[in-house]
Amino acid sequence: MGTAFACTGSSTVANASTGVIVSPVRDAETVAPSTREADAIAEAVRTSPYTAQVPANEYKVAGTALASSDPSWAYTELHPTVEDLDRAEGVLHRTDGGWKLVQLGTYEVGCGVAPSAVLEDFGLECPPADAADAEGADSASPA
Repeated sequence: MGTAFACTGSSTVANASTGVIVSPVRDAETVAPSTREADAIAEAVRTSPYTAQVPANEYKVAGTALASSDPSWAYTELHPTVEDLDRAEGVLHRTDGGWKLVQLGTYEVGCGVAPSAVLEDFGLECPPADAADAEGADSASPA
């Protein structure tokens, strides 16, 4: 069984020395990271428990961008280099300990972990906070 990495968008500009793609993918309010920051973000992805089961040579970190509202948050994509993986999106946060991948996935990435202004910067959409509560209430009602 393969690992699923999936997301939308595409990236086109790669850093010649590292191969890390650093141009923003979305038409959103983002800032391109410096080469040093892009390298640190890519390393955080590669060393994360979320990617531990996938060899680092089976994907490339791409489309890295920082939120303009709070550049301690980053968005990136994982592009597979093998056929049995799909693409994924990741949201990272920089603290005193450095960059950390806080969420990786294919749907509603960033929801529940990143501030709403950051999600807006990255063009990420989440369901309304009360949507789950409303669905649960509806399903609990007698028919």
